[in-house]
Amino acid sequence: MKSPPLSPYGVFTGQLFQYSASPSLIAFESSPPLPIISSIPLPSSSSSSSSQSSQTNNKCILLGGLSDGPIPTPYTKLLETKCHTLGWSLVQPVLSSSYLGFGHGSLERDTKELVTLMDYLVCHHSAERFALVGH
Repeated sequence: MKSPPLSPYGVFTGQLFQYSASPSLIAFESSPPLPIISSIPLPSSSSSSSSQSSQTNNKCILLGGLSDGPIPTPYTKLLETKCHTLGWSLVQPVLSSSYLGFGHGSLERDTKELVTLMDYLVCHHSAERFALVGH
């Protein structure tokens, strides 16, 4: 049996999380790789999921165009790599207007959902600085 090819847009590792319950909205954050410090075991209390998944306070939010969701462009992996090099994580949200929701909302709703995402990232992922990238 012939195996399917890897995604041409790249493979991403990170954390998928729900940032709004109503409406149910999710985002994916790919954080910079964890540094190799030493083989000294860390206390279990220091290995919480939010501290490991958000190694940086800088968040680059990639907004797909029209009906896009996560991984909207061929340069998404390159953008992720550059973000990590500069000490930023890449966040890819799904808004109500993503996918088939395009054309059934408003810029006001999109803005409110982005504010909700940013508030979530501040409270739960230690975000301090944001950059918005759209295509």
